Amino acid sequence: MFKNKRNRYLLIFIVAIIVVILMIYSLIPNSIVNKTSSPFSALLRPIENLIDTVSEKSKNYFLTIKSNNDLIKENKELTEQNVELRLQVKENEAAAIEFDKIKNIYNLSNKYDYVNFVGARILQKPLNNQLNLYRIDRGIDAGIDLSEKEGFPVIDANGYVFGRIYNSDALTSKILPLTSEGFSVSCFLKENRGQAFIFKGDKDLNKKGLCKIEEIPAETILNVGDQIITSGLGGIFPYGLSLGEVVEILSVDSQGYQTAIVKPAINFGDTESVFILTNKDIEEIPDNSETEVTEKTKENEKIEESEEIVQTSEQTSDETISVTDEQQGN
Repeated sequence: MFKNKRNRYLLIFIVAIIVVILMIYSLIPNSIVNKTSSPFSALLRPIENLIDTVSEKSKNYFLTIKSNNDLIKENKELTEQNVELRLQVKENEAAAIEFDKIKNIYNLSNKYDYVNFVGARILQKPLNNQLNLYRIDRGIDAGIDLSEKEGFPVIDANGYVFGRIYNSDALTSKILPLTSEGFSVSCFLKENRGQAFIFKGDKDLNKKGLCKIEEIPAETILNVGDQIITSGLGGIFPYGLSLGEVVEILSVDSQGYQTAIVKPAINFGDTESVFILTNKDIEEIPDNSETEVTEKTKENEKIEESEEIVQTSEQTSDETISVTDEQQGN
């Protein structure tokens, strides 16, 4: 039995050898096997087709794997390039924004008599309404040194009033924003600069991000949408800085005055950098405004009263700042 099994294997081996030899000869153009249309050709053809099919599919499989690897590598490179391009776009956008800010400040420095605009970044914003102060990265070393004869207005790159310096140390300063209860400044209605009013922060309105103008005579023409600007009176803020827009007018009180609610022009949430105006000597009222104010004696008297209120308000809002500049109302 063992002998028969061995003979069977031997026969299979011999047949396989013969098939391989016939297949090789069938591939030779001038061989006898190739020229003879014998049953061997019909027998070998399916085997040859199977071998060709397996060979072709194997070749395609490995080509697919190689192409897939190339695509993965190319996709990774394109992704990295896309990230780099996005970063460059962001950098260019940031540079454009900074350029616009510098351009705006250059225009402001030409418009006003301030020689020095100190740029600063906001380091810390208020934690709550009770601690309503902003900390910036400029202090006494940058010339922000409070004294009895000097105040420091703070604006953004668009010339919108942010507030004023509250106190400073060697390397940092704190800003009192214009919505704070302790802030006040003399102002004009942009379209009607014949009389000055007091623009101030309010404890309750501060929670809504609003300010107010009180003691506006009932006969004063005032409309929602009117723009409010600094008057230049008081010796700290120059004339013409934007404070905000009237959004509501309260009814006339028992004393014959009305109150305007003002939405500040400054957007505290979007402001990351500010500019401090550091000059000591500024011109309080431009020539054209002074001419308008001095046209009538009655208007002169109202402005003088406003100047006295401004001086008293600025002295009491911060013990470290005392306004002693001579006012130029008449």
